[in-house]
Amino acid sequence: MAVGTTTIDFGSTPVDNATFNITDAALSGLTYAEAFIMRESTAQNSVDEHETLASWARLICSISGTTLTVYIELLAGFVTGQFKLRYAAD
Repeated sequence: MAVGTTTIDFGSTPVDNATFNITDAALSGLTYAEAFIMRESTAQNSVDEHETLASWARLICSISGTTLTVYIELLAGFVTGQFKLRYAAD
């Protein structure tokens, strides 16, 4: 099983969706994956903002080779800046 933490950056312009690619050699040959926002903080977004993103976002994952692609679509609002993302694949 591959597990990891990364920081994703939505940039400075408010957006309601984004795609992020995570490359991890441990992902090779794995077929199931999930990604999720943890109750953490970054220099740009507080714990409360991470909680809000987690409740307003739909995360969809796909794996190709050693790359995990995470599609994030906000169901409400807009987001900017960096957030911590965790992932697991099997």
